[in-house]
Amino acid sequence: MHFFLRALLPVFLITFVISCGGEATDGDSNGDDSDVTIVSDRVLDSTSGMVNMINGRMFSIPSPIQMATLIKSKVGVYNEKLLTDPETVSSFTTNFKRAINMGVYGADLGYATIYENNTKAVSYLSSIEKLSDELGIAGAFNQNLLERFIENGNNPDSMLTIMSEGYREGDKFLKDNEQHDIATLILTGGWIEGLYFAVVSYENSKDQALADRIGEQKTGLKTIIELLTDFNTDEHYTNLIDQLKDLQTDFASIKFNYTFIEPVHDAQNHQTTIKSKSSVNIDEAVLTSIITKVKNIRNGLIS
Repeated sequence: MHFFLRALLPVFLITFVISCGGEATDGDSNGDDSDVTIVSDRVLDSTSGMVNMINGRMFSIPSPIQMATLIKSKVGVYNEKLLTDPETVSSFTTNFKRAINMGVYGADLGYATIYENNTKAVSYLSSIEKLSDELGIAGAFNQNLLERFIENGNNPDSMLTIMSEGYREGDKFLKDNEQHDIATLILTGGWIEGLYFAVVSYENSKDQALADRIGEQKTGLKTIIELLTDFNTDEHYTNLIDQLKDLQTDFASIKFNYTFIEPVHDAQNHQTTIKSKSSVNIDEAVLTSIITKVKNIRNGLIS
């Protein structure tokens, strides 16, 4: 138990630096072209801590765990080839690579956990623990939250509630220690790995829901570039920013259609049903280019 508690400290950090905001909902979607999401009042409450800010910049970026959940619902089959090798952890000798790959490992851990591959999950936990120690962020969360998280490992709703508390603690830790640059890199690594999951899974399945989710990353990409630019201190940042800006040229042609439908509030159950109709228009040639560029960016970061 002690090993899991120590290793899960940075996992909380990764999850909440990445997943707070727009898509972090406590409920279900019906999966068709009319999005119906059941959201608890706790998540909608602006004081609940589900709003993220780094270096004074507020943003919302979807979690790679949410991406992995979508992939499981659409593709079903576990694909270990999507994942990185946790044994390469010792090859990351700069804080840039350590933080980026801590985010990557966090996404891989989420994927392995969602598919209940516990052996693989333990390998990522071990590597994440090593990186967190090297980055000096192992003290971000207390053991009580981690024990509750483990005990509720089969209850996604309870896990979300507990992680909400963990986010607030982790956010305070980062701000108090002025480690916004590390938080940004962890965020970036997890986001890129989640996008990598999506492009490879789409390539294999041609599922439209995955294509839509890829297109929806247009806003997240813009935010990632802005955050990295804020902390651009060496060639590692510059090279990654240049690659992401090149990727952004493809995302610029993506078009969104959205129709607002008034949400329905259930006061008795403290839930709100959010209904909307949305679609993403992506040319197949553009999507092919995005897939190629995402693969190249991700593979460069993990090498």
